[in-house]
Amino acid sequence: MVKMKRNGLNMFAIGLVLICVVFGAFGQVAMKSGMKQMPRIDSISDLLDSKTVMEIFGNAYVMGGLILYMISAFLWLGALSTLDVSLMYPLLSLGYVVTAVFAIIYLGEIVTFSRWAGIGLVVIGCVLILRS
Repeated sequence: MVKMKRNGLNMFAIGLVLICVVFGAFGQVAMKSGMKQMPRIDSISDLLDSKTVMEIFGNAYVMGGLILYMISAFLWLGALSTLDVSLMYPLLSLGYVVTAVFAIIYLGEIVTFSRWAGIGLVVIGCVLILRS
């Protein structure tokens, strides 16, 4: 198999990391969509109640989100086989950007200027890490 490298980076592995970010963000949005259909959980006893557990794991959106997370974790293993974890793990923070955009589009959330500013700082940090 041909491995594309640019600036010493394996672009296939970087692509896997970015796919992990997108799948993770979709997983978060799917799980939030499912949990919006549930009664509010205000305590650990609410969360561990057998009826609540059954409702959570019976929700298609929650299960879809968990499946996306599992796929993301599997792809992450492929990237781990090639890239330094000290490079890869900070790139997961790009998930904040993708998740915020998906939350706006799919959940109708409002993201404030201060949240965008913080997200922007995260992106700047990712750029610096990729350039190292």
